[in-house]
Amino acid sequence: MNIKEEKSVPNGSGGSTKKWVKTGELDCFVDTPTSSRLVEMKQLGVSFHRDIYFSYGESIPLTSRIEYEGVEYTAAGDAEDQGGMYEVMRLPLKRV
Repeated sequence: MNIKEEKSVPNGSGGSTKKWVKTGELDCFVDTPTSSRLVEMKQLGVSFHRDIYFSYGESIPLTSRIEYEGVEYTAAGDAEDQGGMYEVMRLPLKRV
């Protein structure tokens, strides 16, 4: 999975253009949420499409985009520790 951030890239005529540029890779697991999780999050006013699970020590800037299987996502909330064991984090993603 690729992590992208918006950067100013030279446009060839002395100026620059903002583009989403790959800034890193992350070893993770992406899952489709259960129906009950979708309902729970909708009741909280959060719309999302996927959950991403990654190692506790990793960080994903909330302003970045995450590319998975050719589809780009943004964070739909904060990452949370799964089970309180400081091992796995879960982050809800919304399709761009």
